[in-house]
Amino acid sequence: MKFTATEIAEATGGAVVRDGGAGVVLTDTRTLDGGSWFLALAGERFDAHDFAGQAASAGALGAVFSRAVEGWSGAEVRVADTTVALQDLGRAARDRIAGPVVGLTGSAGKTTTRAMLALALGELGTVHQTVGNLNNQLGVPMTLCAAPEDCGAAVVEMGTSSHGEIALLADIARPDVRIVLNVGAAHLEELGGLEGVAREKGTLLTSARPGDVVIRNRDDVHVMRIDVPEGARSITYGNHVDADVRLVSAEIHAESLSTRAEITVDGQRLALSVPSPGLHLASNAASAIAAAFALGLDLERAAKAIGSYEAVGMRLRCERLPNGVLAINDAYNANPDSMKASLRTLAALPGRRVAVLGDMLELGTDEAQHHTDVAEYAMGLGLERVVLVGPRMRVAAPASEQVWTFESGADAVAPLSRFLTAGDTALFKGSRGARVERILQALAGES
Repeated sequence: MKFTATEIAEATGGAVVRDGGAGVVLTDTRTLDGGSWFLALAGERFDAHDFAGQAASAGALGAVFSRAVEGWSGAEVRVADTTVALQDLGRAARDRIAGPVVGLTGSAGKTTTRAMLALALGELGTVHQTVGNLNNQLGVPMTLCAAPEDCGAAVVEMGTSSHGEIALLADIARPDVRIVLNVGAAHLEELGGLEGVAREKGTLLTSARPGDVVIRNRDDVHVMRIDVPEGARSITYGNHVDADVRLVSAEIHAESLSTRAEITVDGQRLALSVPSPGLHLASNAASAIAAAFALGLDLERAAKAIGSYEAVGMRLRCERLPNGVLAINDAYNANPDSMKASLRTLAALPGRRVAVLGDMLELGTDEAQHHTDVAEYAMGLGLERVVLVGPRMRVAAPASEQVWTFESGADAVAPLSRFLTAGDTALFKGSRGARVERILQALAGES
């Protein structure tokens, strides 16, 4: 979306120092051109005002500053705080979206579900969605500001690592449809245990306005405890017999590496196939169908559209190594629940199966027990090897010939290279900081 200097000032409460025409608002000098405004974010460790020279060299249409910048002579809007200004511009952009805005959060599966939602809502026209990990207090307003003028719907992913963040994001995006996928052991240090996670995630629902749609996972007890405000419409999904959108069955088809599911909603029976393995993907698909149902869309069309889903980044992405091993790259992030879900996917596949599991971070005082639980869960699945990598995973290792432990990922490469052969399947998963994908890259011969 494009904003003029006057519109930026009106949205942010700022002042026009020098007038400028309409352009998109960007925060990265590397993406600027003559049709964009440069908004200079400033934080404890950085101040983008220092890059005003690069913005000028890129031909930026104008700039949004919170202080005077020596040498800047272009169009300018002066604001009190550029972070707050970006959030206010996000609110203004949201006001321009004529179609529905869907907001979603959860401890696991947000990005996968967001991609499925964008497909399921295709009947509405151009569906704008969060890109990458732009799901925080900066990313959400950036997402909204990046929406095209002809946006038929928007799907906004919302993440949190601290109290109050979801409330802020919900206030910026003001979703018409609000989805909480699950509550799990993620960011426990900051949020104060599962109850704290539930309260934080639940803010997306408890802040719903009359007429908004609230979609909850019927299979998650923490999610179902979240109150639905009076006047909001409630829809549930899941395996539970009482779910409004019921996931009747789901199975992994080993030959095609797809997940097939049957869903019933309002007397209608839907069959869909997600071209990626993972029983939890069927639950994600059910939540997308629930959103399509809430918006009165053609559900057969939505189910068919979900069939064109492609794995996003390092999330259950299937890759074939040079030696014929099938690698499941699920190394983007991890918490205990997502670990177990991915392990169940691995266990459902044929042949020799190997789990390569890295440390899980930000689990608080009970992190040792969480790592032990995951290690023991993996051992109980009949896998050929359970490879535990990192200081947290190593101490969780039970004594067994089935289990290998390594202090670092580099130490695991040579033993895995000798052990894995054509026909094997190996899962690679860990928290972002564990960098488990580097093991996979080394096995694939990448530098």
